[in-house]
Amino acid sequence: MIASAGRRTESGYFRRLVLERLHRLFVIVIVLQLIQVFKEYWWPETYAVVYASVAAAAAIELLVSRAFALRIILQLAAVLTAVLIFTPYVWTGWPDGLKGWEALREFAIVNGKPLHPFFEIAAGVVLIIHYMAYLGTNKIRAIGFILMSIATLAIIDSFFPLELWTNIAWAVVAGLGWLVVLHLRQLRERHFESWSALAERPFELAVPAVIVIGLLMLAGIAVPRAPVLLEDPYTLWLHAQNKEVPAFSGEGGYIGGGADSSGTGSGTSSKSGYGRSDAKIGGGFEFDYSPVMTVDTSQRAYWRGETKAVYTGQGWTDRKGMETTSAAPGEAELPADKPTLGGIETKKVTQTFHILRKDRLPVLFGAGAIGGLSEWQGVNNNARLTWNKEEQELKFQRSATVESYTVVSDMIVIDEDKLRTTRSKEAEAPFDLAPYEQLPEIPSRVSELAVSITAEANNDYDAAKALETYLRTNYLYTNTPDVSLQKSKDIVDAFLFEIKEGYCDYYSTAFVVLARSLGLPTRWVKGYATGTNQMDEDGIRSGLGYIADPNGAGTYTVRNADAHSWAEVYFEGVGWVPFEPTSGFTVPQPIAQTAPVATPDPTVDADDAASEETETAAQDDGWSATTWTIAGGSLLVVGIAALLVRRRAWTATVWRRVRYRGATPNQRIVREMERLIAFLGRRGLRRSQHDTLRESFAAWSGRFSSLQPEFEGVLRKFESARYGGQAAGEGDLEQFTAMADKIRKSL
Repeated sequence: MIASAGRRTESGYFRRLVLERLHRLFVIVIVLQLIQVFKEYWWPETYAVVYASVAAAAAIELLVSRAFALRIILQLAAVLTAVLIFTPYVWTGWPDGLKGWEALREFAIVNGKPLHPFFEIAAGVVLIIHYMAYLGTNKIRAIGFILMSIATLAIIDSFFPLELWTNIAWAVVAGLGWLVVLHLRQLRERHFESWSALAERPFELAVPAVIVIGLLMLAGIAVPRAPVLLEDPYTLWLHAQNKEVPAFSGEGGYIGGGADSSGTGSGTSSKSGYGRSDAKIGGGFEFDYSPVMTVDTSQRAYWRGETKAVYTGQGWTDRKGMETTSAAPGEAELPADKPTLGGIETKKVTQTFHILRKDRLPVLFGAGAIGGLSEWQGVNNNARLTWNKEEQELKFQRSATVESYTVVSDMIVIDEDKLRTTRSKEAEAPFDLAPYEQLPEIPSRVSELAVSITAEANNDYDAAKALETYLRTNYLYTNTPDVSLQKSKDIVDAFLFEIKEGYCDYYSTAFVVLARSLGLPTRWVKGYATGTNQMDEDGIRSGLGYIADPNGAGTYTVRNADAHSWAEVYFEGVGWVPFEPTSGFTVPQPIAQTAPVATPDPTVDADDAASEETETAAQDDGWSATTWTIAGGSLLVVGIAALLVRRRAWTATVWRRVRYRGATPNQRIVREMERLIAFLGRRGLRRSQHDTLRESFAAWSGRFSSLQPEFEGVLRKFESARYGGQAAGEGDLEQFTAMADKIRKSL
């Protein structure tokens, strides 16, 4: 009896671990795979806090065998500690005195607000783990949770630009381990003697299970990816209805052609990035979010690399025999032909690039045309730079490694009034413009389309803007266009009339070809989009009333997914002016103060700000009795609405008529826009203090490319109602309402 009792004591920890807590560790593994999905979308601090909190929760589950309440308290304390360690939290100190509830409330808000939303997210993850572990004590529920998790990862892997095959394998392994634990529990309940015998030899029990499951995982991870044989039902269903498959990748419009090593851009195995060759554009690509460089700049800009002039019908090649000169650090001003028109301003922009990868660079990047190279560091000894003053490119004779460099650029300040008075067709230039008007034999329908698009344009600038607008608003953005639709040998003809979807290479190449068919000297440009401003992100996270620099000065992180292409048109006396035809993007170019920019009425901004402040105050005050009453009433209304779903549209129409009785359609559109902006704010799409309404909508449509037509549509209806001076009709109001409703449902 004594020996038997001793054996039970020695194996007590193992028994309690297996029967009570081991399945929680498997739940943690599965939840971690789901968290991995947010790695590229969460702030790094959030990700670090959640990971540290989950690791602490796992350690506490292993070390503390009993006292569930104690484990929860320790885990929440670990969450708070992780927030204090991994976030820029600043303790304001104890006040001189806390007299009254109001002082105590203010103290709690000041010191508690910086914890938001890190603490809530991490604590929520820990509590979800416990809840799923509680449900998972039943085999049926456990199987349901495992299958739901695997299905979720598979769906995200299909519709998002993420590779989650390894995560799915880990989820399967953890699920098998979970089921093994539940089987042992069942064995203990039904055959206690057999369980007791197995528990005396834990390693003999665990080792075979670990070997079998481990081999299964290795086989799953090592198996090669097979080509897709069948489309998923969701995609088939949307295609059957002739609808766009939504792109959930957030930021879009990145370079794809030339992203692979061959530069062909064919196939979807290539990754986004700066291509070395563009001889054949097209195909598809996968997003690569790895960082390439950081840029310290005094002005937000695109980071221009090089231009291409020769269009072959399949892609782009360089001109041969162009004049170049040697360049080296310390040249404050590089020789260039810089035509100027009276009154056209330029802005000097200084940028310092810090290269984060060890890859060799083919060019040096800069904001617009580089004017001078002041210094560089970490350059290999045989690096030789050449300067092409016509193309305004700093290229290496052979690709070289660079750690950092500083350049100065002269960015043109866009003055639309003056650009409308100057020529692009038959413009005079310090160099030959003929190569930038070159075209191979293209299908006639391409040039006919260009003529029809620009029929109402009275000058070259408006013609170029018309082409830009047409491409932005009539073609869908996707990183995986259906190239099986292509019949034409000319890639632009195929994009415009057959494929009708694509990414930036398609848009920019089509713009250049359309513009050249009209006689506008145009060239193709590639480089990187702006990237992410770290100063803005840090300021927003601090929650201390941060105001962004109106010029966009700061430090930007540029990733492979930011590789981009656009176009430039030559105007006499001005030079090369950038145009952005890709849907959802806007060239961050300085704008002259006198240029006609559509800005919202100040009273509307004030109303919007007041609305946002009211919402924020309501959120900060917490859930009062009135709030609970409103929430309960809202649930009741939702329940009634669910019963009347067939009459939902009719009910909404009647309600709008009652609420806006006596108001004109213009007034109703303005009010509906205010409600839409307030809704977008609640969904996290807040407007920057210095952004116009058009700039905000352009940024939002860039994040949600599938909603770009709706964002553009509601903005045009609002601007017409507010500033157009013409009376809108009921049809305009209905169109506005339909587009706004689609935005709400999608978000």
